[in-house]
Amino acid sequence: MKQSKRAQGQLAEKMAALWFHRNGYRINHVNWYAKHKEIDLIVENKKQRVFVEVKYNSATAINFPEAKVNRQKQIFLQQCARSYSYEFPTRKPIRFDILAITQSPYSCQIYHVKDAFFGRHSYKRSARLSHFCDIDFNLNRF
Repeated sequence: MKQSKRAQGQLAEKMAALWFHRNGYRINHVNWYAKHKEIDLIVENKKQRVFVEVKYNSATAINFPEAKVNRQKQIFLQQCARSYSYEFPTRKPIRFDILAITQSPYSCQIYHVKDAFFGRHSYKRSARLSHFCDIDFNLNRF
């Protein structure tokens, strides 16, 4: 049975939240809205606050999921992050990440791009295939 895009997106966001939780981040907000703009995940660790855009593709898709984050989407995320930081101030530096999830019938691959918009690890400059991790996300166990 085929899932709707909304259901696929919600499942991807649950997997992303679990990914960050397992890697030592605290989940501050999921789907935080400022006017008509949305940030999928806002997480923090001891050192920084991270604004995360979650992108999902099936394994049959042509492009990588992180390629969907264009310049306009980056500007929207930065504006939304500014609103969030105004409402919830912090002294921690901020970072923008992309969590790309590719789902096949037998596995789920996560590609975490840290500092995706500005840093030296920008997704346009990184070696895509070297960052894949196969993860078992049986969400019913948690």
